[in-house]
Amino acid sequence: ERAWFENACNEIKTNRAYTMDGLKALGFEVLDSKANFVFAKSDEISGQELYEELKKKGVLVRHFNGKRICEYNRITIGSREQMDVLLTAVKEILQEKKK
Repeated sequence: ERAWFENACNEIKTNRAYTMDGLKALGFEVLDSKANFVFAKSDEISGQELYEELKKKGVLVRHFNGKRICEYNRITIGSREQMDVLLTAVKEILQEKKK
């Protein structure tokens, strides 16, 4: 089962880098991560509002109300397809907000 484990870890690393790059391209600050999740925030939308808008689109992330992290959302890294759904939804939300 070592091969399966190593493959899963490599997929997470690849998808994490892909997601971080995608969020940064959308103007997000993304904290460095070596885990299966990232913390990201935007100056264009609050963490709470992004969380709520993503939830309306069926994309679930974690949001915390703690003073130091309330502008961030915790995004768990999934498959490439799941990360594409997230990035597309974030892009749509930001575009809708500019209208």
